Parts: sequence; structure tokens; C-alpha cells
Amino acid sequence: MAKRQRSVSLSFVLFRFVVVMLGCMLFCCLVWLFAATLLQNTGVVYPGYTANQQVEKMLAAKPNTFVSPGDDFLAEYALFDQSGIVLESNVEGKELESLIGFWQEGSQDVSVSRYTYEDDSTVIIRWQYRKEFASPVLRAALPPFEYLWWGALGVALVLCLLINTLWLRRCLAAKLQLFSEVSEKIGTQELDFIVPQAGIQEYDQALGAMEDMRKALYSSLSAQWAAQQEREAEIAALAHDLKTPLTLVGGNAELLLDEELSASSRKKMETIIASNQRAKQYVASLLEASAGTDEAFESTSLSALFDELCQNTIAIAEAKMVCLQTQNDLKGTVYVQKAHLLRALGNVVQNAIEHTPAGGNVYLKGCMLNKGWQISVCDEGTGFGKAALLHATERLWRGNTARSSDGHHGLGLWFAAQVVETHAGEMEFGNWDSGGVVTVRFCQTVRDNSQHQNTLD
Repeated sequence: MAKRQRSVSLSFVLFRFVVVMLGCMLFCCLVWLFAATLLQNTGVVYPGYTANQQVEKMLAAKPNTFVSPGDDFLAEYALFDQSGIVLESNVEGKELESLIGFWQEGSQDVSVSRYTYEDDSTVIIRWQYRKEFASPVLRAALPPFEYLWWGALGVALVLCLLINTLWLRRCLAAKLQLFSEVSEKIGTQELDFIVPQAGIQEYDQALGAMEDMRKALYSSLSAQWAAQQEREAEIAALAHDLKTPLTLVGGNAELLLDEELSASSRKKMETIIASNQRAKQYVASLLEASAGTDEAFESTSLSALFDELCQNTIAIAEAKMVCLQTQNDLKGTVYVQKAHLLRALGNVVQNAIEHTPAGGNVYLKGCMLNKGWQISVCDEGTGFGKAALLHATERLWRGNTARSSDGHHGLGLWFAAQVVETHAGEMEFGNWDSGGVVTVRFCQTVRDNSQHQNTLD
């Protein structure tokens, strides 16, 4: 058994994220402070007070004449004559204009120094407290070192935040992926597995609920599968056992045909034999279905198929004292599962006969379409109700539950719809002036190599 993973709360995960992020930021600050100190100690960078010291040193001795400082002089300066003309400066542009303004108006800023020499020339010096590159080339090419230092530190802190946030997202996304994997397996009914843990209490609670659902679904499907297997075994056994009485009925009926019978009795006996043969075909179909096999498609004459459908159902109509009116305008051949299709269409016709009162008519018509063929069945019964129009082809649906006592279990039209769908067809239910109408259309390629046409009234 796998060792149970220890779970932590989501609050702890977020707190750990904050602690790690702050730790990374603090580490960046310490590393950058160390780097700045190292650059300052090695002389690459001047300390922030260097410019002030240079100015104080330049003016400490109160010189009589101006002496140009070297390239290492960090402060901005400009030398003016008595009339305000700039004699010398190490800046230009806006910086020089600022120094001119200080010469004209004066300044109370402590970072600005003013000194007048014996020749009445005046120097204006402005310095700033900030670290600077020691190299004049770097000072000219780059922004002040202190700006770069703070900017680099800000970039490092943003990167820490971004990297830690992406890490947290990846961690939580990996945990959430478990839900997708579990849902996919449950959706495809792959239930023989154990729902993993995410390691986060809130996630594990949800996954625990999914585990309970998986177990319940697994138990339910196992029970359904066992029940289905049991039903299929019972159907197969029942279909096999039906062969014996059907054989006896058929054999005795054939023996009776050898006797001297009246024309009416002989016709009834022939109907019994034909019905017995169809019953044997149905039993064979049940055995094939229980064994996982199915009827093969074969080339069949549409006209002959219609005639056989009429022959199979006319005896049922006569027994119900219903007149079966037929019109066969079908021609050509198609590839169908003949036995299945005859049984499906027979269910439709039989349903119409059973809902037609004695003395009424059932109209059975076959005709060709532009892209296929169709068979329509019209009865003179009560027609289809609103519920029947919506649910007639549903399995085990019955408009009147009392019909089950008459042997109806809501399977006839359902089976017909399944077979029609297998043959790329559709069933349409409706009503006409005298009763209900069922139209069965097939979108199949029809070969014109058979022109047989027959009408049976």
C-alpha cells in the first residue's frame, strides 16, 4: 500500500511563498550592497561624499585665481567674468543654464557654492551627494552609478517576484492537473485506479470527494455489467430453449399438411408454418446478438423485400379482421440486413394493425425517392398523441402502461428505429385524417438492375 502523502493547508503554501519571495529579495539586496561596497573599496566607484570633499578642498585655501580642476572633478562648475560671460565650464546645455541662473539670482541651496577671485571672476559650483564612476569615460557614457545601482536593485526585486510567482503558479497548476486527469478517467469509465493526493488539504478534500464518486460509480457499473451479463446469458439460454418447441410446432404442422384438410384449414396451417419459420429466424438473431455477431449486409431486391413484408404481415391483419392495402412501386436492389429490416418494418406494420379496429384498413406503400426509397404505413386508428410523437421510439416506452398486459413492452418501434438508423434511414411519425402515419425513409444508393414490381391487395 502506498504511503499516504502528508498534506498542508493552502494558507501554509501561500505563506511559504511569501517567505521565500521576501528571502530572495533580501538576498538580492545583500548581494547588491556587497557588490556596491566592493566596487567602492576597489576604487571603481567614488563614495557619495567625494564631490563635496573635492569642492571643499578646491576652495579651502581661498585661492586668488581660478585653477582648472582635472577630469576627476565630479561637481558641475562654471567660471564667469564681471559681466557674466562664461569663461570656463565642464557642463553645457541645461546644466550650464542652471549655473548661469545661480550666478544671476543667487541660491540658498547648500549643494551650490559661489566664490569670487581677486580678478573679480566668479565660480559657481554645484555638487550632488551620490556615488559616481571613478572613470571619466564611464561617467560620460553611462548614467550616474547610483541611479544604475537603484535601478538594478529594482529589476532584481521584480525578477524575484516574477520568478516566485511563476513557481507558485506552476506548483498549483500541477496540483490542479490531477483534477483533469481524474475527471478524464472517470469520464471514459476507466475506474480501476486510486485517486492520487495533491499534498494540499483543500485540494485533497476535493480529490477525496472524487475518490468517493469513483468508488460509487465503479460499484454501480460493476453491478450493471454483472446484471447485463446475466440478462444476456438468460436471453441466450431462453433463445436456445425456444428452438425445441418451435421445431416441434413446425414439424407437427408439416405433418398435418399431409392430411386431408379443407382449403381454409390448409391455408391456416401454412400460415402457422410461415410464422414458425420467422420465429426461428428471430431466435437465431437473438443467439447471434448474445454471441456478439450480427447479420451481414447482402444485395436484396426492394420489390421482393416489400412482397415478403406483405406476406409476413397479411396473416396478422386477417386475424385482426383488418384489410391490408398495399402498393409496391419499389424497384432496384440495395445492400441491407434483410432479416433485421423485415423484422423492423414488420413491427411498424404490426403496430398499425393492432391500433386499427376490426373492419378498418392499413395502407402499406413503397415508393422511390430522388436519393433513396421509402415505405409508409397509414392506419385507421386513434393516431399518435403528443407524447407518442416524441417518445414512440424510446426503449420500453408505452403510451398506456396497461398495454404491457397484452404483451407490449415498448420494444417494437425502438428496435425498428435502431435497425433503420443502421441502414442510414429515419423514421417520421405523424397523423392523417383517419389515424396515424409512419414513414420510413432510406438514403441509400439503389441499383437499377431489378425492375420487378408487384402489387398485393
